[in-house]
Amino acid sequence: MKRAVLMAFAIFLFAAGATAVSAQNWENLGSKEVKDRSEQDTWHITAAKGQFKKIKFAVSRRQVRFYRCEVTYTNGEKDNIEIRNLIRAGGETRAIDLKGNDRYISKVDIWYEAATPGRGARSTVTLYGLK
Repeated sequence: MKRAVLMAFAIFLFAAGATAVSAQNWENLGSKEVKDRSEQDTWHITAAKGQFKKIKFAVSRRQVRFYRCEVTYTNGEKDNIEIRNLIRAGGETRAIDLKGNDRYISKVDIWYEAATPGRGARSTVTLYGLK
């Protein structure tokens, strides 16, 4: 019994450590406040931030309904990504793979709205990039 408890504790520590390490790779690229109506926001990102393999959006305060995302690279190419998800506060979108070899991002446009009843409800969305 004692051995099983020690084994479970060791697995828990390993899993917690693995999560902390993977979380450190995601770079915060900025946050935007989302109003209670459909809107579009843009994150401007410089090539100095480096190349990214993936991006994701994290939601806080209130749930957000995502529609689509457009990633524009410094070479002018664009990726149009359908998201179409309702993400609750404290949640995040899936990790979105970025196409191609030249993944220096110039800007990220997103179409979304805070999906809460009542006027004036706001949420916060943070963009993260994985190198």
